Amino acid sequence: MDSPIVTATWQAGALSALSNILAQFLTSWKTSSPFKLNTTDLFQFILFSVLSCPPNFIWQAWLESQFPAYSDKLPPSEKEALVDEVVTGDSQASKKGVNGKVDSKHTRDNALVDKQKSPRKLSIKNTAIKFALDQTVGATFNTVLFIAGIGLIRGQSLALIQQDVQEQFWPMIFAGQKLWPLVSILCFALIPLQYRMLVGNVAGVIWGIYLSLMVGEEK
Repeated sequence: MDSPIVTATWQAGALSALSNILAQFLTSWKTSSPFKLNTTDLFQFILFSVLSCPPNFIWQAWLESQFPAYSDKLPPSEKEALVDEVVTGDSQASKKGVNGKVDSKHTRDNALVDKQKSPRKLSIKNTAIKFALDQTVGATFNTVLFIAGIGLIRGQSLALIQQDVQEQFWPMIFAGQKLWPLVSILCFALIPLQYRMLVGNVAGVIWGIYLSLMVGEEK
């Protein structure tokens, strides 16, 4: 069975392919020209998505381990175990302490919430912190990563990539504010960690169409 990070990566590749094909179709329709799939653009877009998915997946796991949805905080060993579990898919990791031994006193489930004693209560503070970090640090990283990553895949010079980052960064950030804050808060408040990348990738089909159109216009 594939680990969660592998599953998220191939899902990201498949959905990015869909968004790029739709973008190319829309461009053809807008220009009233015959549709002809640009396989180079398609491959570049898929490659970027596949390469950028793992660090984003680990970022989401780190945010959840540091600021859990249903607990004020987790013990250090549980933070490590949570990240290990979502990345490797090893459910036993969440039951092990720093020495690799089963910790019967502090399992991840008990640390997050005891369902038999109390109902699940969302931590508003932790959700707000995750949202703020994701929309500042996360958004900045992903925007620069996309502009620079596509440039590198296309073989552009470092000087041209730097110029593209300076020119495209803020327009992309402002455009992203129309979609990603809503997706982010819904994911942090309602979606379990292991499914957040899938939800983000589905929403990313819309964003991917915008990015594909933007990249196509720059050629």
